Amino acid sequence: MKKLITFILLAAACSASAQQLINTGDQFPAISIGPLINAPVHSFSISEDMGNRFYILNLWGTWCTPCIPEMDALAKLQDVNPNTLQIIAISDDSPERLKKYLIQKPSKIWLASDTSDFFYHAFGLVGVGQSAIINSKHEVVAMVKTDSINQQMITDLVKGKKIKSTANLKEQTVSGGKDLFGVDSTMTEDFTLRGYMKGQRSVGQTYLDAPYFGRRISFVNSCITTFYKEAYLITSSQQIIYEINEKEACNFDDKSSLYCLDLLVKPEEKDSLYRIMQKKLQVMLPVKARLTEKLMPVYVLKLNPAKQLSIPISASQKLSYEFGGRGFNGTGVSAADFATIYLSNEYDLPVVDETGLTGRYDIHTVVDIRNLKNITQSISDLGFMLEKEERKMKVLVLYK
Repeated sequence: MKKLITFILLAAACSASAQQLINTGDQFPAISIGPLINAPVHSFSISEDMGNRFYILNLWGTWCTPCIPEMDALAKLQDVNPNTLQIIAISDDSPERLKKYLIQKPSKIWLASDTSDFFYHAFGLVGVGQSAIINSKHEVVAMVKTDSINQQMITDLVKGKKIKSTANLKEQTVSGGKDLFGVDSTMTEDFTLRGYMKGQRSVGQTYLDAPYFGRRISFVNSCITTFYKEAYLITSSQQIIYEINEKEACNFDDKSSLYCLDLLVKPEEKDSLYRIMQKKLQVMLPVKARLTEKLMPVYVLKLNPAKQLSIPISASQKLSYEFGGRGFNGTGVSAADFATIYLSNEYDLPVVDETGLTGRYDIHTVVDIRNLKNITQSISDLGFMLEKEERKMKVLVLYK
């Protein structure tokens, strides 16, 4: 009963506040982790383990590309340290999705489903790919970036050495209000460029609804490279040449190099939104940009002659979409939109549409694990194929 009450109180506190609830140095609370998908038990409480093991709680997701090799590295560490280390990988994936993951990648790491993001919020993490380390006394000894965990760290833990916490934790939000930039529907135009905004996640947004449809674009805590890519409609990082140190244009580890930008243009200027954005960036930012062309390798999106195209014609002519590691979901989407917005983001090269399709469609894909094999299979299921070729492409040069 005590464990259940503790869990309920902690869960209530977590839902009521974005504040970090479990800190380095705290006793890990008497709560159960679960459901576990591939462990000997359905749920597990670290506080009940009287052994001498360290636990690493890795916050991850099947939709997170860097998380997959991190999981592989953790599995090897657990194999080498079977008596001193148990890793529990906690994700917001459903149990069903985790079972699909295990079919493709069997693992001795215990996988836990936390669809409420309880542990993610309780630890106050900014993103996944981060871990909490708990010792045999059930104390949280460190919170670290998962890719920093190696055999030397495990050896130091066993020796009782202090581990430096390197995890990225949420900050208390300073700016509030419905619109971070103070823009409302009465305004016809506006431009804001300011520095890092404390407590806000990095995000970009184009506005597809009234009253800002087609004439407003915003970025929060983003880097210069991101601004220029959007302004010049560059779809792939492979289309960027740096004549400066890359970190001068994009370094998310240095908050002083991040900016918040909002641009709203007059209704009659909405067709010039990106051209106006280009001009303002060139004047306001310390890094400049120019366009050139280059013959380079690309993926070409084509119709698969061996398969029937299985995307319905859309009833909407208005583009609407969302995508992430679990796939793409869009209405009013052209094949060119699908190639540039989604596929160029997922592949290591630009993706060019040469399907010959001119209509708008409802396109939906499902990706069980975010890797190129599964993404390629998901678009093959629609009746598309990708071929690697060369094309002359726009290239963005960043310089001072």
